[in-house]
Amino acid sequence: MPLPAQAKRRHCAVSRRTAPKIDILVRTMDPEFSRLLDEAASISTSGRWTAVNESIERLSANPGVGNEWWVQLFGSLCFQIFSQYLSLKRAYEGKHDKSSLLAWRARNLLELSVWCIYCSKSRENARHLYEDAGRDVLGLFSAFTKWGTATAQDPEWLNLLTGAKQRLSQQAVADGIASLDGPFTEVRDAAVDVGIGEHFRLSYRMLSKFAHPTAMQILGLHDEAKEAVRNDMFFSQGCLFFTGAFQAVERQLLQAASK
Repeated sequence: MPLPAQAKRRHCAVSRRTAPKIDILVRTMDPEFSRLLDEAASISTSGRWTAVNESIERLSANPGVGNEWWVQLFGSLCFQIFSQYLSLKRAYEGKHDKSSLLAWRARNLLELSVWCIYCSKSRENARHLYEDAGRDVLGLFSAFTKWGTATAQDPEWLNLLTGAKQRLSQQAVADGIASLDGPFTEVRDAAVDVGIGEHFRLSYRMLSKFAHPTAMQILGLHDEAKEAVRNDMFFSQGCLFFTGAFQAVERQLLQAASK
């Protein structure tokens, strides 16, 4: 199983940059901004990050009967949240054109926080996400098949996709998954399931307005002062989502490793 060893070797301490005091909004945000950054950074400096990595290593060496998939899933979730948090931090420390990148990274962490909370809620939920990986791949193969048919691709090319889908289904059966048919769980539905549906909807919509080249982004006038406020907000929100995601998986992994 791929371990978050890369994340383990990286240093995640966040360098504190004081938000410029440009208006009342910044003066109001600054204490909260500091708190969210400090909470995220303390996950590394307190040793919690290292403890979780060590738990994953112990569980990988001895996952227990029928528990391999669970360890793989939670190890992968940890790697993703570590990676996205470090990428968020690097984007914030960059010098140019970072608002869209920060919004995108923060939105990724928002989605990961939903999945971490969802999978931590029950083993059944965790299994749903694990099985959905196969459904995602099957959907990708089906999309290529649809495109290949519409564009009159060579039958041999289409046969390669058919064979790939068959092998994927066979692997799923070997992994205890009866069928990959049916839709995968949408992240917005998972958010509703864990009681944060409205929070997810509003945060996702706001971040998407800046992560994409929307009409507002295309036609809006550049304002360095307002951009600095946005950057601080996106970074602090990303730190908040990272902390929530980490706390969810931390409880599960430490408990499992102590058994």
